[in-house]
Amino acid sequence: MKFITFSLYLFYNIPMFEEKFVVTSNDIDKKLEIRLSNLTRFMQQVATDHADKLKIGHKDLEKDHLMWVIIRTELDIYRLPKLDEEITISTHPGETKMFLYPRYFQVYDKHHKLLVSASSTWVMVNYDTRKLVYHPLKDKILPAESSEDDIPLPEKVIGDANTLVETRVAKYSEVDMNGHINNTRYLDYVLDLHHSEFHEEHSIKSVLINYDKEIMEGDSIELYSNNELTEIVHGKVSGTNSFLCKIVYEKI
Repeated sequence: MKFITFSLYLFYNIPMFEEKFVVTSNDIDKKLEIRLSNLTRFMQQVATDHADKLKIGHKDLEKDHLMWVIIRTELDIYRLPKLDEEITISTHPGETKMFLYPRYFQVYDKHHKLLVSASSTWVMVNYDTRKLVYHPLKDKILPAESSEDDIPLPEKVIGDANTLVETRVAKYSEVDMNGHINNTRYLDYVLDLHHSEFHEEHSIKSVLINYDKEIMEGDSIELYSNNELTEIVHGKVSGTNSFLCKIVYEKI
């Protein structure tokens, strides 16, 4: 459940933006903690709403056949929100780096204690060709802000994953409005490599994920792992990496 709070947010003034959510039974796993895919879905919703406010959202871009694509994201997790907990998700753009658009997120509890901090890098591509557009906003400059709770921008996932653990097929229910599998689903793919017993005995400390290539409905996805607590996962379609993930587990 979402409660929007437009606390301050004028374009070219103060670009911080936040929304409140309540974690419901539809959002949690067996441990009564929010699923990572649902948390990142909330974060995407906040980013989408903020982009709409900045006049660079889906409706603003579609006339030019443009769309936002996230290419990397990283989360440092101090504690995952729990069932019935009210959280605030704050987001702000960072300084544009040529054709890369950084965006940061913080998740706070009702006492403003930091639960999760995340960073991400985005690009804009042509919807029809799926090719990168280098100067999509022309002379418009996005407002940049920083927070003491920001973490560094995500880097490239390094590491081998040689053991094929699972093959799955991307389904219709996973497709989003951009016509591909929503990237939040990739976290479900990664977590599904382990059974309930593993997750009950381990917590997640951090996640780094690189999005290399779209996954489309009907694609067969091969998931490879290095089978370590600092787990490297490669998601491949037809032998080519679609995403790379590094997820750090800690035994409880």
